[in-house]
Amino acid sequence: MTQLTQLQIDECIEWILHSIEFKKNFNYKYASGEGWEFLIFGADDYYLDARALTKIEKTTGMILVQIKSHGGGADLWFGRRIEKVQENIKNRLV
Repeated sequence: MTQLTQLQIDECIEWILHSIEFKKNFNYKYASGEGWEFLIFGADDYYLDARALTKIEKTTGMILVQIKSHGGGADLWFGRRIEKVQENIKNRLV
């Protein structure tokens, strides 16, 4: 069984921007730690539905882990485990 490799983070950003309707004043940033990577999208106004979340997860492997609201805006945190390339190569050789 062939294991798919993760999309590059730039492609994940594009898929999330394509799947969620950010209407105004949005930004995003990348963070990582303890084997996880996150994309945090900040927005004043956005539209998100369950189908978009399913599409994002299937395509990028990223799941919505948190929505944090503050001062009329929100931060949407998407995260996934970081794929280790060397482990992936070992799996292919076995």
